Amino acid sequence: MTRRLFIEAVRGIAVAAAVALGALYLGWLAKLPESGFVPGSFVTHSVMLVASVGIIRMWPGRRFADFGFTWGTYRFRPRILLWALPTAVLSLAGALASGKSESGSAVTGMQSHLQLVLFVWIYASVCEEVLTRGLLQTLVAGTNEGRRAPARFSMPVVVSALFFGAMHLVLLGRMGPAAAVPIVLATLLGYLAARYREATGSLIPAIMVHALFNIGGMLPGWIIGLFGR
Repeated sequence: MTRRLFIEAVRGIAVAAAVALGALYLGWLAKLPESGFVPGSFVTHSVMLVASVGIIRMWPGRRFADFGFTWGTYRFRPRILLWALPTAVLSLAGALASGKSESGSAVTGMQSHLQLVLFVWIYASVCEEVLTRGLLQTLVAGTNEGRRAPARFSMPVVVSALFFGAMHLVLLGRMGPAAAVPIVLATLLGYLAARYREATGSLIPAIMVHALFNIGGMLPGWIIGLFGR
């Protein structure tokens, strides 16, 4: 690794970490009521999205397309939908073992399926991907992005994946050792999304994979609950 690449990587991590920590802090300050339709995470994700887009807008010499706001070379293929299966299998096994069918709501603190669809499947996926695969991964790749063939474990991909996994360390305070499973899954998701982003130049497949992981983790419990009534 050259000195320039190292500096770009450190700078990207520092910028993304500042956005993530700032978003968490402002979300904590806002303290939206748990009984409301809009969850507390909405503030955190909104700050994350606005700050990321603002930095992207002001970053010298780069366009929005450079940060993944483009179709790039991505073309939809149905097999991408299979990425809902890993979390679906784990969720189904957990629901059957525990006898609980609404674990998704318990984890997120949300009360309705509509809230989960809007604020977890869609909004969280977009906001977190703009930060990690848009802002962070692009800054870590630096000016060399697009000049080399995508690698399975390139530095931008690995940093993006590990950073995304680290973002979920906050679950330790609420879940204890059981948080290891979602943290590992988040790191795996980060790697897959980063690979799609690097291979296509687009955030679109990264957001889709992110949403599919969330859908797979919640949908089996809903189905069990529906037929168990």
